[in-house]
Amino acid sequence: MKQLFTLLGAILYYFLYPCILIVVIFGPLMEFEVLMEIYKLNAPRTAFGIGVTCFIGFILFLSFNYSRLRWLYNKFPVLIPFFQMCFIMLVGIEIALFFANLWADSQLIGKGLAITLSVISILLVRLYLSYWYYKYPISYKVHKL
Repeated sequence: MKQLFTLLGAILYYFLYPCILIVVIFGPLMEFEVLMEIYKLNAPRTAFGIGVTCFIGFILFLSFNYSRLRWLYNKFPVLIPFFQMCFIMLVGIEIALFFANLWADSQLIGKGLAITLSVISILLVRLYLSYWYYKYPISYKVHKL
C-alpha cells in the first residue's frame, strides 16, 4: 500500500511540476495585469490566492530539497535562484492584490490607501530581493551546489 501511495504521489508530482514552473515564471506578470485591472475597472478580481501560492511554494520546496527531484537543478543550477525570485515576486503581488481587493470588494480601506499599500508591498519585496542577492549573490549559490 505504501508503494502505491508513493507511485501515485510521484505521478501527481511529475504531472503538476511543469504546470507549477509555468505558473511561477509567468505568474507575477499575469497577477500584475490583474492588479492593474482592479484599479482601472474599480471592481474586485480573483487571483491565485494564498492557498494556491502556498501549494506552489510547497511543491518548489520539495523540488529544491529532495535528491530524486533535483535532476533539473543539478543540470541547470541557476534555476534555483531564478525560481526563488519569481516565487517571491508572486507572493508580493498576491499581497498587493489582497490590499486592492480590500478596497474594491469590501470598501474597508480607501482607494488611495489601497494603491499605497500595494506599491509598498511590491517595493518591499523588491528591496528584500535586492538585499538578499546582494548579500548572497547567485554565483555564490550556484557554486555551493
